[in-house]
Amino acid sequence: MTGSERDPFLSVKLQAVEQASRCGSFRPDVEEEWVTDDPVSCLNCYFRRWTSDSYHCMAGKAEATN
Repeated sequence: MTGSERDPFLSVKLQAVEQASRCGSFRPDVEEEWVTDDPVSCLNCYFRRWTSDSYHCMAGKAEATN
């Protein structure tokens, strides 16, 4: 059994770190809003918005900065 099979959130965390490291819009959210220990992660980004099943990137959308 792999780590991601034991912890399905692990796969999401790893993808979020990889994507954020390549993202020109990444901006860290306030530390109190972080959900992972990885500072550069979509899960800790100011532009991520949570939905009932995941999160969405709102970088570049006007409502993200209002």
